[in-house]
Amino acid sequence: MMNHLNMPFSEILNLISDQVAEKILQNLNLSNSSHEDVFMNIDETAKLIDLSRPTVYGLVHKNKIPYHKKGKRLYFLKSEILAWLKSGKHQTKSEMEDRADAYLMKNKLF
Repeated sequence: MMNHLNMPFSEILNLISDQVAEKILQNLNLSNSSHEDVFMNIDETAKLIDLSRPTVYGLVHKNKIPYHKKGKRLYFLKSEILAWLKSGKHQTKSEMEDRADAYLMKNKLF
């Protein structure tokens, strides 16, 4: 470790500025990368997916929505809820036809 007592004042200020800037960037990166990895309660989850609380409880009861339970409390990880929503995408007719054509080309019937 460097002895800061022998450094000129301007160098100490530059060093502190660099350290502060690095810390700010680290905090920004952490907040951006974990923006979706936030635990939400049932009200926040219901609002996010635009459903009522009883409907969310029903989905939990049927194990149709990803959730975490600690004691009697339910928690929902935002990234898991968003992935769950994305997994419900239905294919269009043309997408299904394309998949069927690709399957038939790969697996000849005769």
